[in-house]
Amino acid sequence: MSLLFAVEVFAFDPDYIASKNRVLGFGVSAYRWVDRVFNGTDTAYISPTGYRWNVKLRANSWSDFNGFYFDGDHRMGMVSPSCISIGADVQFMAIALGYDINVNRLAGGKDRSKSRFNFEFSSALVSGRLYSIKNEDGMTIRSLGEKLDEPIGFSGVRTSTWGIDLIYYFNHRRYSSQAAFSFGKIQKKSQGAFMTGVFFQSQKLFFDFGALPEEVKVWLPENWRGRNYHANGWNLGIGGGYGFNWVPRPNLTVGILGIVIPSVNYGFLNSETKGCSFRMNYRMNASVVWNRDRWFVGGVARADAGFIYSGSTLTNGLISFDAKIGWRF
Repeated sequence: MSLLFAVEVFAFDPDYIASKNRVLGFGVSAYRWVDRVFNGTDTAYISPTGYRWNVKLRANSWSDFNGFYFDGDHRMGMVSPSCISIGADVQFMAIALGYDINVNRLAGGKDRSKSRFNFEFSSALVSGRLYSIKNEDGMTIRSLGEKLDEPIGFSGVRTSTWGIDLIYYFNHRRYSSQAAFSFGKIQKKSQGAFMTGVFFQSQKLFFDFGALPEEVKVWLPENWRGRNYHANGWNLGIGGGYGFNWVPRPNLTVGILGIVIPSVNYGFLNSETKGCSFRMNYRMNASVVWNRDRWFVGGVARADAGFIYSGSTLTNGLISFDAKIGWRF
């Protein structure tokens, strides 16, 4: 009931609300100022969709990966099985209600101990993200230097990560990340923008090399045989990047975005004592969206990767793809 009431209030004309009393009038004035600062755009380059509601169908697939570089002769790469879901939601402005179906479970596959949460908000000026990823389901070793003939299951993996991103866009009046990645605006002309942000991440990684098959154990460098790789700490980084939206024809937008994030880590890294270390993180997003009157169809691919440097180098990351078709009203 409270949600329906909120929707009804926001549907009123702001001038009507402001006319009720001074308190509401001040609230409407403050809202308009914030909206002007955070969402002001050059309408020759960016336009609103013209609708507050939309309904959409979506499909999502994601997988996490890890790669160890022990030395020049010992490299190991592994990925987790893909998680696939389909769903639908109804959205009013920034409020959405939806439901997902796990396709892996629907098809009779294993109910995997993997989970991912992602919450995003965006305006023309800034965007933010809160996310988490958890994997206690193991991984599949796909590469082992030049010695692997077929994939090998690896159950000794437990990883969890959560983080917060906050990004500022410099050319926000002419470039819209919303148009490319959340489909909340429409990019009318090609334009790009530099960006900077603050990135926080808490991470726990554990790899039990003792759980590897014997033929893999003997391949490992001698100083890693029977050992565990573990990292437990937090990262804080200030990064920068560039995004570009290409509009080859009206209503069609192709977006690409990349961010480099140097980070300082504090915590445990293959040691019983806490310490500081340096890490590099990279984000790459690509999208395509087509808008036609009330309809929109689009896809977004994302790749996040971090490099942890110690006695060996570990690459840890996530790859995901979302496809959406929707109708605005």
